[in-house]
Amino acid sequence: MNPKLVSIIMPAYNAASTLSQSIASIFAQDYRHWELLVLNDASKDETSRIANEWVRKDSRIRLISSENNRGVVRMRNIGIRLAKGEWIAFCDADDWWIPEKLSLQLELAKKRGANLVYSAVYYARFKKVLRTKEIQLLPDVDYKGMTLTNAIPMSSAIYSREVHGRHYFMPVSERLIHEDYAFWLQLFKKGKVISAYVSEPTTYIRLLAGSRSANIVHGARSFVMILRQECGLTYGQIFRNFMHYSLTAARKRLFF
Repeated sequence: MNPKLVSIIMPAYNAASTLSQSIASIFAQDYRHWELLVLNDASKDETSRIANEWVRKDSRIRLISSENNRGVVRMRNIGIRLAKGEWIAFCDADDWWIPEKLSLQLELAKKRGANLVYSAVYYARFKKVLRTKEIQLLPDVDYKGMTLTNAIPMSSAIYSREVHGRHYFMPVSERLIHEDYAFWLQLFKKGKVISAYVSEPTTYIRLLAGSRSANIVHGARSFVMILRQECGLTYGQIFRNFMHYSLTAARKRLFF
């Protein structure tokens, strides 16, 4: 049987300081049947030059550049629209993978008949030296579990385009973050998801001080609003789920 092609979506905005490490981790995959779409969102630094250097090295890498800043949601959607693979994966331009990431996930998908696979991750923080913390997530999550916590880090996940089609990100308010959380909830609501979880960490999630995702208050507000808008939960249900979310978030970042 021919191996399945995996399309990897990598949005990049002013990512010159981290992009090469992220692309190198894709290049190092022991599963070789992939394509990488680097989506340059009108970067003002050396992102385009660095991406083009990799394009010249490997024909599996494509650079798609926008003259206007479109934001991560629209750039990821462009990547999904242009993807050729039977599977779609995501890797942000400041995250990176272990070499076995794709092979571990595709092997588990075949074994379990899964059409969405995600994995444990490492949080990574640079303070003179690299510090990491292993994060285990809710395994084999379903829709109910997803309303308790965002169990699927975007850069750790792959999903089957053969089953789910070109599932796109829906616009979210500029006041909110966690567009990835809304994306997965919308996918689960379709009712076709069979998820599987790789307990070995496959992805390094870089934590950047001052980033939108690092804003705890903003993140909590977004979680509540998404549950209200996407899931239609009552305020009582949201309060219960928010307590679980808060404890999970605190445990992830405690002592790190």
